Amino acid sequence: MQRVARFFATHGARAAPLTSGVPVLKQLPRVLMSASDALARHPALAETAVRVALTEMDGLFEPYDAERFRAVCTAALSATPGEVTEVTEVSATPLRSGIAEQTHTARIGPMPVRITLLRPDARDELSDDLDLALAAARFAERHSAKARGMHAAQWIARTKENVDAMIDLRQRAADQSYLRFRLREDNRLAVPEVLWDFSNAAVLTTRAIRTVPLSDSQALALNGLDQADLIATLIEAFFEMALGVGLYHAGLDAAGARVSIDPDTYGQLVLEADNPTMFFAAHERDFIVGVSDALLDGDHKAAARTHLEHGRPESNATHHEVRVESTYRREAERFASHGSRQHARVSHLFDAIGRAPVEHMFSAQHGRIASRAVMLSRSVESIERMVHEVAPDIDVWKIARKVIARLARDQFSLRGFAARLVNEAAHWPHTLPRLPSLIARRADAASHKR
Repeated sequence: MQRVARFFATHGARAAPLTSGVPVLKQLPRVLMSASDALARHPALAETAVRVALTEMDGLFEPYDAERFRAVCTAALSATPGEVTEVTEVSATPLRSGIAEQTHTARIGPMPVRITLLRPDARDELSDDLDLALAAARFAERHSAKARGMHAAQWIARTKENVDAMIDLRQRAADQSYLRFRLREDNRLAVPEVLWDFSNAAVLTTRAIRTVPLSDSQALALNGLDQADLIATLIEAFFEMALGVGLYHAGLDAAGARVSIDPDTYGQLVLEADNPTMFFAAHERDFIVGVSDALLDGDHKAAARTHLEHGRPESNATHHEVRVESTYRREAERFASHGSRQHARVSHLFDAIGRAPVEHMFSAQHGRIASRAVMLSRSVESIERMVHEVAPDIDVWKIARKVIARLARDQFSLRGFAARLVNEAAHWPHTLPRLPSLIARRADAASHKR
């Protein structure tokens, strides 16, 4: 992976076009170099490595100035059905600039809005880079056994999928609408409404909420808000969102968290639509909750059982199962006692949860779980850093332990059982008619193994 990234970084940005119209790799090399170290150690973490590489950069492309933003935005909105309304009072500088989009405050008629624009030139340039990289990787695999062993084409294809998902504004708008519905009764969090009449594939428009950064203690104090209380709320909401709802939202990352100062949502943490969102599958969420609770209780056998439920080794099963159990035994000793936990951070717990599936990965599910755990660890680390600098009296362990214990209990409660039953019942009409053929197929596979 490092060799592929180094080749792109060395030759991609400087190479002249081979023929007229052939795109040159301009932006992708920086992404590949940033992600290559993590991928060289753990290729299963491709999704997280690419997301981190993209979000940690100041911006791969130069943002439009306010006037050009307004002009391109107005042209993009003209494609939406209904009456075209002029965009006015665009903020002079972007509120946020991503890999191929930028966000400004503005007005549409009398209404204050927050507009995210997908820059067409940046999107096309990034798409060209990815297409050329994929073509180069496939060419290399056809002519080199070493390239085939590196699985370069597979990795570039996965990178392309992740980038496309991150800049898909329609998907981001749909996620925001779901989030607003899901958290409609949570008075700790404010989710701005998506204005679908002024949104399309190139533009995402939401109602604007006036906010101040959570990290700005002076601005919070001027608005009568207590920073320490808000940080404690952020920690609790972060763990409940990630491990309970199964959703990672960058608006709950300490570096970008903001607090509303509007009367209707005063004091609430704001989850803006221009922040990236990642959903966790139910089994991924259950794995992280179950293993973290088991490690904190010192029950390494329960953690190992949860691990093996998501995939078992095909050969040397006993040997690998012993290794899985010994790995979790080592981690349980770090987190089970209060004394040993004092020398570790909560981010270390999620590091441990991600490390074991990577070391003992018997299924594709393990790779995705490891990727989610690493993403959580990175965000928790930034939260703990803020707590250390701003509110050292807050015990992050205490809050995290309370949320994890409650969610673990819910997995085995009557409510949790009922929720699982309802979820499984939705699949019964499709599964029951196929049951005889599935049993016969399983029996045939077992006979072939013998």
